[in-house]
Amino acid sequence: MNNQLSDSNIPLVADLDGTLINTDLLFEAVVLLVKKNPVYIFKMILWLFKGKVFFKNSIFERVQLDYLHLPYNNEVINFLESEFAQGRKIVLATASPLAAGIEIAKIYPLFSEVYGTDNTINLKGEKKANLLVSKYGDKQFDYIGDSSADLPVFARCRLAYLVNPPGSLEKSTAKITTVKNVWKTGKASIKDYIKAIRVYQWIKNLLLFVPLVTSHSLSDFKLLSLSFFAFCAFSAVASAGYLLNDLMDINSDRTHPRKKFRPVASGKIPVLNAVIMAIVLLTGGLLFAAKLNLFFFIILLTYFLVSFSYSVFLKRIVLYDVFILALLYSIRVFAGAIVIDVVLSFWLIAFSTFIFLSLAFVKRYSELIQTGDETGLKTRGRGYEAADHNLLQVMGVASGFLAVVVFSLYINSPEVTVLYARPKILWAISFLFLFWISRIWLFTARGKMTDDPIVFALKDVTSYFVFLFTGILIFLATI
Repeated sequence: MNNQLSDSNIPLVADLDGTLINTDLLFEAVVLLVKKNPVYIFKMILWLFKGKVFFKNSIFERVQLDYLHLPYNNEVINFLESEFAQGRKIVLATASPLAAGIEIAKIYPLFSEVYGTDNTINLKGEKKANLLVSKYGDKQFDYIGDSSADLPVFARCRLAYLVNPPGSLEKSTAKITTVKNVWKTGKASIKDYIKAIRVYQWIKNLLLFVPLVTSHSLSDFKLLSLSFFAFCAFSAVASAGYLLNDLMDINSDRTHPRKKFRPVASGKIPVLNAVIMAIVLLTGGLLFAAKLNLFFFIILLTYFLVSFSYSVFLKRIVLYDVFILALLYSIRVFAGAIVIDVVLSFWLIAFSTFIFLSLAFVKRYSELIQTGDETGLKTRGRGYEAADHNLLQVMGVASGFLAVVVFSLYINSPEVTVLYARPKILWAISFLFLFWISRIWLFTARGKMTDDPIVFALKDVTSYFVFLFTGILIFLATI
C-alpha cells in the first residue's frame, strides 16, 4: 500500500523516439524533407555544422509530420494510461523539438508536462538528466527510455523502464539503477527484413529471361548464367527502390488498410536501418551490373532513377504514373536483351508495351475502387478522382486485348516460321492470354485484386495453370 502511494507521488517521465513511438521523428522528418526536394540533402549538411539544435529545428519547420498515425507503442501507452488513471503525474521528455512533443500531447492528453529540444538546448543525454533533476530532484522520478543516450537519465532516476533495449543497455542500466520493467515488443525479425525488400516481387525480374526464351537460347549455359547474374543485380536494385518507396510513402502507407502493416510504416524496421539497407543493395547491385555489361549498368541505373522519380513525384501525376509503371516492366525485358546481346523483335516490344500497360492500369484501378472517395485518393498522393475508375477500366481492358491481338498477328508473321516448327499451335496461347486478362480484370472489378497484379498471380492457382500450359504449347510448337 505504501509503495503504491509512493509511486503516485513520483512523476513518470517517458521518452518519445523509440519509446512512446516505434520510430525516430528526426529520421522521418529528414526523409520527408528529401522527398519534398532532394536539394535539401546538401542544405542539411550545412545545417549540421551550425549545431544539432539548429539542424533539428531547420528540418522540422519545413515538414509536416502526421502525428496521429505514427506507430505508437501500444503497450507503453496502455501502461501510461493505467498510471495516469491512478492519479500519477505523466511527463513527456524528448530530444525531438518541443513543438513535436506538444502535438503528441494533444493526441494523448495524459501528459501534464512536456519538455523537448528548443532554440537553446538539445534535450538529450546529460542535458535531459539535468533538466529532470532540476524539476523533480535526484532519484525523485521514474523514467522510460530505449537507448544508450538515456543512460545519464537512468543514473538519476528512481526506477528505470526499458523499451526494446539492446542486451548491453539492459546490463548497463541494471548497474546504475533499479530496472522495474522491460518491454520487448515488435522487434524486427529476419522475416520482416525479407518482407521489407519484397523478395516476392523479384518474380517481376524473371522478365529478364524473356529475351533468352524468345531467342530460343535457354540451352546456352553461358547466356543463361549471364541472365541469372543480371536477375540478381536487378533484384538488389529493385529492392533498394522498394525500400526508398516505403520511406517516401511512409505517411500515406500508415493510413492505408494493408500498407500500414509494412515493416517500415509500422516501425518494426527503423527508418535509418531502411536507408542503410537501400544504400547497400543499390551500391552492390550497380557494381555487380557494371561488371556484367556497361550498357546493362546504364539501363539498370536508368530503371532506378525512373523508379525513384516515380516514388517522389511521378506517381501523383494522372496517367503519367500508369505509363511509368508499364515502362518499369518493359525496362526489364530490354535489360535482359542487352545482357545476352540479342536484338528485341518489334513483336515482343509491342506485346510487352500493351500487356504491361494493362497490368499498370489494374494496379491503379484496384487502388481507386478500394479507396472509394476522392479525399482518400488525395491523402494517398494520387491525382485521380473517384469518377475516373470506369475510364481506367476501359483503357486497361483495351490494352490487355491489344496485347493478344499483337501476339495473334505475330503468329501469322514470316518471322515466326524461323523459330517454330509448328506455329499454328501458338494460336492456343492467344486464347489462354485472352482468358487470363479477362479473369484479371473481372477479379479487379469485383474488388478482389491485391495492390499488385503480380502478387495476385503468385497466389492464384489458375494463373499457374495458364503459365504452365503456355510453356508446354511453346515447347510443342518448337519441336
